[in-house]
Amino acid sequence: MDSEALWKKFSLAYRKYKANKYDFCVCFTCGIAKKYKDMDTGHYIDRRHGAVKFNPLNIEIQCRVCNRFKSGNLDIYKKNIIRKYGKEVEEMLQEEARNGIEMKEEEVLFLIDYYKNLKLQRQWTPSTNQ
Repeated sequence: MDSEALWKKFSLAYRKYKANKYDFCVCFTCGIAKKYKDMDTGHYIDRRHGAVKFNPLNIEIQCRVCNRFKSGNLDIYKKNIIRKYGKEVEEMLQEEARNGIEMKEEEVLFLIDYYKNLKLQRQWTPSTNQ
């Protein structure tokens, strides 16, 4: 599978996972909520840096305005990454982008299944008739 096709599958699985039960996601940088189909999976460090393209710490849901027209809204993205994970993770992502190794297709396919399964587990509610 080529890299772009793999990205599309991964992005869709991630957006579905992040969506609530009404299929809405919230933009990491501006806070707007829209259906997952109308959102992007944005990157803190550009996905051209293959080592961090599929790294879950480097991706968040973004509206298309922030991701595409504001080039990721990176000032806010960086502040939010540091707030969520800490400065150490932000620095680690920078280092990984410079020196890391790209994930193999099998690893990305595993992540796709992982997010699909997490979504299913989150939707499952135990029966009260046991």
